[in-house]
Amino acid sequence: MFWSKDDIVERLSKIPRTLEDISIEIFEGVPPATDLVFKANLSKEHCTDATSGCRNPQTNVSVEQISIEKELMYPFMDGSVSNEFTVDSAQYRFMLPYEILGYNIKKEYRLIQPDEFKAKFPVAYELLMEAKQNPETGEQGIDSAECYRLEDESFLQYIKTPKIIVTNNYRLHASYDMSGKHVFADGIGVVLGDPTLYHYITAVLNSSIARVLPEIWNREKMQSSKHLSSKMLKRFPIAFPKNQATETIISTICRYLIYLNRQKLTAKEYSIPGYQNLIDFYKRIADLLIIDTYITNDLDPKLLEILAENITASGEEFEYSDDINLLIGLQEIKKNILESSSFRKCRFNNEFTNILATLKNNGAW
Repeated sequence: MFWSKDDIVERLSKIPRTLEDISIEIFEGVPPATDLVFKANLSKEHCTDATSGCRNPQTNVSVEQISIEKELMYPFMDGSVSNEFTVDSAQYRFMLPYEILGYNIKKEYRLIQPDEFKAKFPVAYELLMEAKQNPETGEQGIDSAECYRLEDESFLQYIKTPKIIVTNNYRLHASYDMSGKHVFADGIGVVLGDPTLYHYITAVLNSSIARVLPEIWNREKMQSSKHLSSKMLKRFPIAFPKNQATETIISTICRYLIYLNRQKLTAKEYSIPGYQNLIDFYKRIADLLIIDTYITNDLDPKLLEILAENITASGEEFEYSDDINLLIGLQEIKKNILESSSFRKCRFNNEFTNILATLKNNGAW
């Protein structure tokens, strides 16, 4: 059959399972302009000697000695970041006066009241006072916990829980945050019920399939503005491969891409040619597998065999490594796939080729 854009959108709209079905929580990010969240940078003002830890010169309290003072400070990424698969924290950190009560998937927490906050965490309190200072009156006091209470505190339940952050500057961009510490502005955070699904879902949200989602929003009258909302993201259709091997390949490629994007800024140092081509290659392979999962389910079996043989992951959390040998290894994997005699014999059927062309002609490839 000939697949039109409408055919593809209709097919995706009928997928019964959605991101909401597999998530514990989908919450909106914290906007950087809010007066209820404060930014500070401990390292510049209070870290005089990295070997001895951060020390406040007035209170003579070492931050290293009070571990929760660092726990109060979480990295921030704003919505201007456009790289897929990438988590880059800015130099500023949000200061959130709370404590964690439980460490299950769904975290329990409580906000720390001002007097207790000042007594237990003097360094963090002083920095908060500096950020809170009113330039007109000089007033620095905190009268109530409301002074630093966040309007929507739901994300505090998931501190230290892995997250996927999705922004939509030009199209959807999804980054997987392994540490679970990032709070993102102008985006939506997603916490999944099954921790093993993070890489697969991140890959899907960065695929061509995700670019069709705005059409679904428009047809269902969910697109109220150009900004992404949790309601819109909850509607994202989720489909999983029929076999676990394909899902593992897609998840592993996502881990490759996290590593490659982290290394992208230092690629010139390594003088490795065709760096972007390497990223594009793995993105294209993942995209083919995801489109097949969502729409056709009939890729050439030889292609799946070649990918399963070559695309493997060794070592835990290797995607956060700075080892140059991993970069060289990913080049070798690409070379082995392309030079395989069976790979050259792989064929796409006419239906699959038509779908690719339709997505491309509609700006989705």
